[in-house]
Amino acid sequence: MSDPVFIRRPPPGEASGRKPYRMRSLLLTSGGALVLIAAIALSLLPVEDATRVTTDTPDYCNQLYSQASAEAQKTPVALASQVDSLVERGQQMCHAGQIRGGIIRLRRALMLMHLPPPTASR
Repeated sequence: MSDPVFIRRPPPGEASGRKPYRMRSLLLTSGGALVLIAAIALSLLPVEDATRVTTDTPDYCNQLYSQASAEAQKTPVALASQVDSLVERGQQMCHAGQIRGGIIRLRRALMLMHLPPPTASR
């Protein structure tokens, strides 16, 4: 009887003469370098519109009220009653210590004022 012949398959990457671990480390190193270069490039770009961080404070609530009441005078007649109601309720809530609720109503009033006017549909 003849002895069985066992054929050992080479590990992946060895068939072409390359070691898979060297290729993987090269890819990880070059990928990491690209990410680092991209992060540096993005940090050097000028920031046009910086994000404004706000907190739920009475000062911010009063600032929103001032802005909303100034813009409410330019509101179209169709939205005037709803905007006035939101601005008034927002101010009342701010003075009563319900800052978050007041800010929500004042922001909603400002949002309504900045919506485009509705068009007549046929």
